[in-house]
Amino acid sequence: MKIRDQIYLEEEPVLEGFKILENSFTLLSKFGLSPNQSKVYLSLSKDGPRTASQLSKVLDIPRTEMYHLLKTLQQKQCVITINEKPMKFGPVPIENFLQTTINIEKNKIKNLEEILFALRKFKKSWHLAKDA
Repeated sequence: MKIRDQIYLEEEPVLEGFKILENSFTLLSKFGLSPNQSKVYLSLSKDGPRTASQLSKVLDIPRTEMYHLLKTLQQKQCVITINEKPMKFGPVPIENFLQTTINIEKNKIKNLEEILFALRKFKKSWHLAKDA
């Protein structure tokens, strides 16, 4: 057993915090966030709005990758831009982000159902034309 593992086993609050963080990553991955996207979102949620440079330093992620992560998180509607100088990024409340994600998935299902209906209708008319 490594010394680091012993520390986690001996210090229950650290272990509990680690479990919460691990559960947060798992939850966010179910809603389509990568591990690095999850780190960014959780950092913003915990510490508040930050610049890309600040996030890059705190999370030890290259700044060029950080801009890509932030852009993707904005597209997923879980991070917003705060128009200050320098520009900062802030988290959308988790409830809003999850509700938006749910609505997007519902729309995808609705579109798939419409496609299925159209295919069935086409298949039925194709069989009727073939039999005539």
